[in-house]
Amino acid sequence: MQLTPLLQLAAAVVLSGVAFPTSTVRPDEGMWPFDGLPLKQLKEKYDFEPTAEWLDHVRLGSVRFDTGGSGSFVSPNGLVMTNHHVALETIQKISTQEKDWVKDGFSSRLYGSEVKGTDLTLRQLIEIKDVTAEILAAKAEDKTPEGNEWRAKFSEMCAAITDDEKHIKADEVQLYDGNQFRIYVYHVYDDVRVVFAPEKQVAFFGGDPDNFTYPRYDLDCAFFRVYEDDKPIDSSKFFFKWNAAGAETDELVFVSGHPGSTERALTYEEMEFHRDVSVPAIVARLTQMRDMLKKQMARSEKRAFELRDRYFGIANSLKAYEGHLAGLRDAERMAAIQKRDAALIERSGKPEVKAAFELIAGEMKKLMTEFAGEKVDLQRMMQEHERVTAQVCGEAKGVINKARFDVYGTDVYPDATFTLRLAYGTVKGYEAGTTNVPPKTTFNGLYERNAAFDNQPPYDLPAHWIEKKGQLNLDTPYNFVCTADIIGGNSGSPILNRKAEVVGLVFDGNIESLPGNYWFDERVNRCVGVHTGGMIEAIDKIYGEHDLVRELRDGK
Repeated sequence: MQLTPLLQLAAAVVLSGVAFPTSTVRPDEGMWPFDGLPLKQLKEKYDFEPTAEWLDHVRLGSVRFDTGGSGSFVSPNGLVMTNHHVALETIQKISTQEKDWVKDGFSSRLYGSEVKGTDLTLRQLIEIKDVTAEILAAKAEDKTPEGNEWRAKFSEMCAAITDDEKHIKADEVQLYDGNQFRIYVYHVYDDVRVVFAPEKQVAFFGGDPDNFTYPRYDLDCAFFRVYEDDKPIDSSKFFFKWNAAGAETDELVFVSGHPGSTERALTYEEMEFHRDVSVPAIVARLTQMRDMLKKQMARSEKRAFELRDRYFGIANSLKAYEGHLAGLRDAERMAAIQKRDAALIERSGKPEVKAAFELIAGEMKKLMTEFAGEKVDLQRMMQEHERVTAQVCGEAKGVINKARFDVYGTDVYPDATFTLRLAYGTVKGYEAGTTNVPPKTTFNGLYERNAAFDNQPPYDLPAHWIEKKGQLNLDTPYNFVCTADIIGGNSGSPILNRKAEVVGLVFDGNIESLPGNYWFDERVNRCVGVHTGGMIEAIDKIYGEHDLVRELRDGK
């Protein structure tokens, strides 16, 4: 989910397996650009070769929520699926204390119409232009002291494509830390209306204690419809068909979405700074903000209503940063980062690369000395870290990034940039401590967890869920996990099979995946999704949304 404005300062440092191996990346690791997929690895491991038509279909069927998150077209009539927590900001804005659609859920069938989302825009990536040659040539020709003429050229190229009247927006995209350049051309939709959302308690069953954990039992979904000229758009050529059977254990699946940001290219010493200074300071500040909001919300129902979305965002981010910190304190993983850096120095064979690593190491140690201690001025620390990174270490980082690209090229994936990526993996459980974690949960588990806590928060269920329990097939899969590599921003991404059919909906990562900002550990990193069968079962039998179910199943 997108961080609240108060967290933008923290997001400057951290947003919310080793990335560069000595040969090629592990097949199930990576958030890959659509024009840079590891096709050889897909063919060798899974005997799958995506066609150009398959890739175009998946690209056009995916959308970005500019409020933060991802989504997909799931019917020919402009119906879009995403997470409840991606939709939460919109649902909160259209709610009142009298019509509290966050608490009670929203149904356009019951309300009588689809309500337009406030300040909500979606983007569909309609074209990717590779302008690397032009930008690198402009850089080489730039003789100004600032060396920024190429930036103006890049902006001009995007401006020439952008057409507000036609809802076309072109964005500058840098990949591989400035070694590749793209223009992403989007169709922007600004008339997006709410169709259905369950109660927040059902979407976020288990509350903060279960957040980022697994097994999970959440109906974290919501549906919108995209309009143009006051009519639903025709999405018949690129929507994803619904597969209620879902995916089997060990089946290949894909996640098409917009991972927000990763920092897997940081040097070991930069990660040390995160571990010892910046992330602990962010955790302390978020804890303070959470506790302050909790007190404010306790003062009145009105304040609780007004602040609940903000509280949810801060509590969510706090748990994420705590997971980042736990990962950074893993000596084995940090040692792997050290070895990765040493391997790049050796393989590049250039003394300037070694010197660049040493310069950054020295500057990070200075920062750690300056900001040592428990009481850190977070704002001053962030500003100084940003200054040192950009001005003092900027050239050194450029040397390292260029060496990395020269050595590994596109055999590895670039850091996430909130642009469309494709990840893949298999439906698979994992080992946690001394036990095995199953790849799926069912409605049986939901009701057992509810009963074990005597229907008390945060494990309570709405009355109609209790009343209609007997109507459900309790063996229906509800949530499941796969090995696809995701990060914040992927929330709401569709999980697809080889046929580009929807088999699930990304809504979280497990607790072990939280260090994914820095690295991917294929042993335990898991993407958590809502199963298509579970969504249909609940939407049909609990909510009686038969028209919505028909549209999903039959495209009508």
